[in-house]
Amino acid sequence: MRCRILSEVLYRKWRPGTLTDLVGQDHISKTLRNAVDSDRVSHAYLFCGPRGTGKTSTARILAKAINCESPNEGEPDNVCSQCEDINSARALDLIEIDGASNRRIADIRELSEKIHYSPTNAKKKVYIIDEVHMLTQEAFNALLKTLEEPPAHAVLILATTDVQKVPATIVSRCQRFDFKRISIDSISDKLQLLCNSEKVTISSEALDLIARKSTGSLRDAENFLEQAIVSFGSEITLDNLLEFFNIDDNQFPIQIIIKIVESDLKAALTLLADSYQDGKDADQILLNMIEISRTLILVKSKAISEKDLGESVWDSLSSVAAKLEMSDLVNMAKVLSDAQKQHSVTPTFPIEVAIADIFTTLMTDSGTEVKTKTIVESPKTKIEPKHVTPTSGSSLPTTPTAKPVLKESDKNPEKPEPVISNSPLVNSADDTTISTTYGSTGDLDSKWNDILKSLRKTGSRFNLAALLRGCHGKGINGDSIVLKFKHVSHMERLKTELDNPTVSAELNKVIQDMLAKEYKIQIELLDDNRNDNQSPSQKSHLVKTVQALGGRIVEERGK
Repeated sequence: MRCRILSEVLYRKWRPGTLTDLVGQDHISKTLRNAVDSDRVSHAYLFCGPRGTGKTSTARILAKAINCESPNEGEPDNVCSQCEDINSARALDLIEIDGASNRRIADIRELSEKIHYSPTNAKKKVYIIDEVHMLTQEAFNALLKTLEEPPAHAVLILATTDVQKVPATIVSRCQRFDFKRISIDSISDKLQLLCNSEKVTISSEALDLIARKSTGSLRDAENFLEQAIVSFGSEITLDNLLEFFNIDDNQFPIQIIIKIVESDLKAALTLLADSYQDGKDADQILLNMIEISRTLILVKSKAISEKDLGESVWDSLSSVAAKLEMSDLVNMAKVLSDAQKQHSVTPTFPIEVAIADIFTTLMTDSGTEVKTKTIVESPKTKIEPKHVTPTSGSSLPTTPTAKPVLKESDKNPEKPEPVISNSPLVNSADDTTISTTYGSTGDLDSKWNDILKSLRKTGSRFNLAALLRGCHGKGINGDSIVLKFKHVSHMERLKTELDNPTVSAELNKVIQDMLAKEYKIQIELLDDNRNDNQSPSQKSHLVKTVQALGGRIVEERGK
């Protein structure tokens, strides 16, 4: 059944009439009631806060309370002629000015001239300047004189959603009140009262959804409710509102992140491609994913509850948060935020790179361990699982042997014998990469996990422990610990982190504490991947010469 068309919008029809009726602003209503009741009304007030929190409504109620013929403990009675004139918008001594459209110095000069005229039939002449931050600097200067020497019969109430743009000289001459965002519970309760008055049936879950979508703005919540009434009639269900807010479409970024965590990179990229093909804006998709990464951090730290997100979203995100460490979530947020700064001819390209980046980091950070053998070939020798001290100049094999054949070992004790070690196996989408170790690592293998644990919270942009887990070869060469990487991006990220003196010092300290010796860190690219990861310009002899002299490629641009 369709309900009748409302004669007046809800937020105007049910605007609060007294200070007590204000929702979620008890700290302000109590102070203003006391000021009116004790006849200590200031000459200027500054109301600041988010939209839809009651700033203009409070200003009008204060104007009524000041001029009310029979105030009751600081509250207007709403029956005297002054209150009725203000309620019906015909009061001559209440002047409302829109700061956005009357922002010039001429407009404020006109106000300054007229403010000196006595009220027509009220005790005080009240000026409400809404969106006062929109005034020009010259207009603020003109207003300053009026605030410094106000007439006794005038009260100015300034309202703004951006107090940072209001000059300090103006703020210091007003009594400032900061309006808070209204809680979900308070908005739901208020909406329930409106529905009862309008004879609308709606579930508490549906009201909570509207309250969450309004992000602390009661006016937005009332507008959402009114649109729902017009769309679905006097009986509104949760399914109606899910359709109204397009919730199913808005949840696909959560599904992308879930697929990444489930190690299904193909499904994640397919979801992104399908949503873009369906007409969704790439920038909005990225913004949604950034917001989800922020929410995951809040869920992991238990800073929000199911009430704040709703049951379905809470179940999805809490499940994801339980599978990841806080460092993984922080890295996800950083990668997505960095993607927002990138520009590409293909709008979804920065998102695709970010998804692949997060996927790779999570995979290299996974706890899956598989016993693998790393072999250094030695002609006519039998390989024994034995640790010995390496000779100088020992190096990684250029091509790992997939199926090594064990031969009889040379009994010469001075020749370095290869090491067979257990190391983590990292599974990507379709291939398997075996970690490579060379030389004799001494305590490095046994202490490696302890080193990573000590560095879990270290890093300026990226998590240092996660980056170190991404190395595909590690070993000790003299006084250096050599880390080899398969991917240039992982290697460059580690170099970027170690360029930070704080991060570098922390890594050196942990290594020295664990291995009882000071080592230098040497970062290299695996030989069999070096050329594959180089662009044509990087293979240039001139570029290689510059790199040999200490230069680094910062950015490559196409022709």
